[in-house]
Amino acid sequence: MEIVDLINVASLSNHELFTKVIAEISRCFKSRNKKERPNNWMSIAVQIAVAAAEGQPGCASDWVEQFNVFSSDNDTGNNTNDINFSEALNRLNAKECYMKRLNNVLGHPSLSLPNNILSVRHAAGLIRGSVLLSKEDNHNDDTVKGIQISVIKLLVRTMPQLGSTCPCDIFLAVQLPLLQSLDRSAFTNGGLSFPSKDSEQEFDYLLGLDCSDLDFDSVAQVGEKRNRSYIQHSKHTHVLEAAHLARKGAVRAQHGAVIVFQSPDDEIQVIGKGWNHDYLLDRAKTNKNKVVLHSECHAIADAIKRNGEDECFNELFPKATIFIVELESDFAYETCHPCPKCDPLLRAVGIMKVFHTTPNGNLTKMELSTPSCELLANENCSLPLKAACDEQGITCIRLDTAMKEAAEEGK
Repeated sequence: MEIVDLINVASLSNHELFTKVIAEISRCFKSRNKKERPNNWMSIAVQIAVAAAEGQPGCASDWVEQFNVFSSDNDTGNNTNDINFSEALNRLNAKECYMKRLNNVLGHPSLSLPNNILSVRHAAGLIRGSVLLSKEDNHNDDTVKGIQISVIKLLVRTMPQLGSTCPCDIFLAVQLPLLQSLDRSAFTNGGLSFPSKDSEQEFDYLLGLDCSDLDFDSVAQVGEKRNRSYIQHSKHTHVLEAAHLARKGAVRAQHGAVIVFQSPDDEIQVIGKGWNHDYLLDRAKTNKNKVVLHSECHAIADAIKRNGEDECFNELFPKATIFIVELESDFAYETCHPCPKCDPLLRAVGIMKVFHTTPNGNLTKMELSTPSCELLANENCSLPLKAACDEQGITCIRLDTAMKEAAEEGK
């Protein structure tokens, strides 16, 4: 059995695994005559899901093959006990299931090979599995702590800087709520090393961070500035704040963004924030029901509302940096460089410096090409930003002027 398949199973909750097994088996019927599906196919599928949850190694092709073996024997298929999804799930010993599936990975012979390095996302998935296990552990079992230490060691293998110079980079690889669910000793016993007292203090600060302390009202008052003097500013803090914002989104891709300005006296301020979400449009003015506001566009409109249009365009945006985060499920991060609409929008308002997350636990820095306010006339920029400004209840004179001039040229 490939270790990647074992990791994928170990990173799922029992409910998620049940759903995945049954979905894979159900999918195989799409190419068949429905009459071939036995009446009790769900009971058979649930039995296979129970075995998978209890640690029987397997992947999608294995589950389908097992189902075919069951269903090909008419006597076995017709006499299978009628097993209900919820009842079967509730009967499981959840702690033993999670522990068995994690040990299937940790005991895999390929991990002993020096050249076998898992991906950061694989290691993050195992951390998720260890957290699922810890939630079932009411007695603070040392075995559970040992598994947490083991999965942290695997992450350190994929990110050597965690054990040497940059232990706080773990917050760029694994989402904060998961890390906060681990025992504190798992980090040091798992190989994280702090080169200085300051680095350990920063780690403890980030680990204990309440993301609600970083948040502020979703609807700003015009001219409302943020008092952020109590926040320790760093790239890690900005990523965690953007990730917190991304969780607000209810659309397909969970993106969050914060725009950061550093003044000449090195005072750092987050001047705008945003996340991907739908904005309902006025059907009397457009033929569309809604528009998806991307996190970058939302953050730009938020900054204009809080700081004023002239201050943003003349002073803040040209010296600002935007941090963009995309969440991968509830445990890791994905690559999220500005899309073909947001790239010109950022250039149109003058924000040229970008940092975005990646699956490998690194932040990628981008320098956008030449800023150009004329890009505001491009409808790929103007229409989303107009919707974002309407949502905030503000007017952007530069935007309205560009849209008016573009309309006149199009006549």
